[in-house]
Amino acid sequence: MVTESQGNREVGEPSRTSDASAGKTYDSFNYPATSENINSLPGVNQGKVSKQQPTNAGLFEALKSIQLEDFKEVHKKPCTREGFLTGIGAGFGIGGVRAILGAPIFTACSWAVSAFVFGSFAMHEYCQQKRRVEKAGIQRINAALDEKKVEIERKREETRKARRKAKEEVDRQKAGR
Repeated sequence: MVTESQGNREVGEPSRTSDASAGKTYDSFNYPATSENINSLPGVNQGKVSKQQPTNAGLFEALKSIQLEDFKEVHKKPCTREGFLTGIGAGFGIGGVRAILGAPIFTACSWAVSAFVFGSFAMHEYCQQKRRVEKAGIQRINAALDEKKVEIERKREETRKARRKAKEEVDRQKAGR
């Protein structure tokens, strides 16, 4: 494999790695190693369980943890945007149709809110399911690529051994003359 120098790239900038035998180019990102694992569970420190147990938070502790930035960046979370847009469309459509057909405003608004909630939830879950299926497919592809890489390396090693053996045989025949 051939990789380009990593000295002048910034953090998160992809480096090009190419596998000449397969004719493929892959991106690998240069993220710095951090001292703490952001995916670790509370009470777990690099595979070792700490003596301090996590505390059970109540309603008020949960409400204190909510910040304004959480609402400012909600659209950046996966599938949230699609869910909200679908919910808005469903609420507007169903509420509007109910109002046009002569339902009282309060009833039409109730249907609109219900359609918004149901549509948002349904689309969010549908999107999450698509992401899970895509992730599983990517994992299968990566596993197949790894197996293929091992198989190619094994075949190369067999070819090298065969060439080495043939060359040694030729060298012995030359030395025997």
